[in-house]
Amino acid sequence: MRKIQQDNNETTIRNNTNSQGRKLVLGSLDAKIIEELLKNAFVSSTNISKRHKIPLSTVQRRRRHLENTILTRRYEIDLRKQGFRIGELTVFPKNGPEKEIYDKIFSRYADHIVSISVKIDGSIILAVLLYFKTTAEVHEIMTGINSMPEVGNVRFAEVVDIIRDRRSQTLKAIVHSTT
Repeated sequence: MRKIQQDNNETTIRNNTNSQGRKLVLGSLDAKIIEELLKNAFVSSTNISKRHKIPLSTVQRRRRHLENTILTRRYEIDLRKQGFRIGELTVFPKNGPEKEIYDKIFSRYADHIVSISVKIDGSIILAVLLYFKTTAEVHEIMTGINSMPEVGNVRFAEVVDIIRDRRSQTLKAIVHSTT
């Protein structure tokens, strides 16, 4: 259960626990730092300090805490810049998300698979994110997956655009929530 308190004019959120079993506390200062990092993961602590008139040591300490508890910074390869197209196969297993299915998909098509997610929408489905250059490659992968005895059906959709909102209203909603 989430509990919100007012401490020295600062909204603080206490979630159940973080991964180390301790209470996770986010304040408005944390929200400012996170907003800056979501806009630009490489912004310097000095810039955040100057922009928000917060002591540099405080920004550094809070940033380190956030990076150790809730933030992840990662690099991604832009497959489109390398001439690839991106697609998603929706795989409908006959009997649930059998590990055998994703093991086979990863082993047979490792050169094309980015990830496999297990999803539930009334039934269990696998979402296979892949990259490819030609429709013949997609057809070959679909045919191979569809021929697996554990698979009922496979559908394909090409990703034509990825829209990301770097302003992330999620954090603002969490910090300013009253429930």
